[in-house]
Amino acid sequence: MYDYMVWIWLIVFVLALILEFATADFLTIWFAISALPTAIIAYFFPEMIILQITFFFLFGFLLMLIIRRYVVKYVKRNVVSTNVDSYIGKTAVVVETIKPNERGLVKFQGDLWTAISTETIEINEKVRILTIEGNKFIVTKNLDE
Repeated sequence: MYDYMVWIWLIVFVLALILEFATADFLTIWFAISALPTAIIAYFFPEMIILQITFFFLFGFLLMLIIRRYVVKYVKRNVVSTNVDSYIGKTAVVVETIKPNERGLVKFQGDLWTAISTETIEINEKVRILTIEGNKFIVTKNLDE
């Protein structure tokens, strides 16, 4: 009567894999993995649906809690800053005076950027890019020069 449960767990496995490939967050992969032994349990104990569901969630959460942080750390270890993120820490030149918490302009790699600082920075002074919020640099005076 409950023989269909094996198929349901295999469908859960496939759907969780599809969702994981779509998101690549290492979140649903653990439930995909959990669905396989749950399908085996369903084969031997087809009428014990509560056991199957409990095992599925407990095993999935345990896998996620124990293994996920190591996998994410290993996989995302070699992330290279791209584009705008690589600007942080670099030097730009002020082309329009920046007053505290007001916008000014800086030139960085030939492009003009809106910049904000907590201090007054005059034209032609060099600034260090601290971070980027939206399309503006948050800068400070470059004390290295």
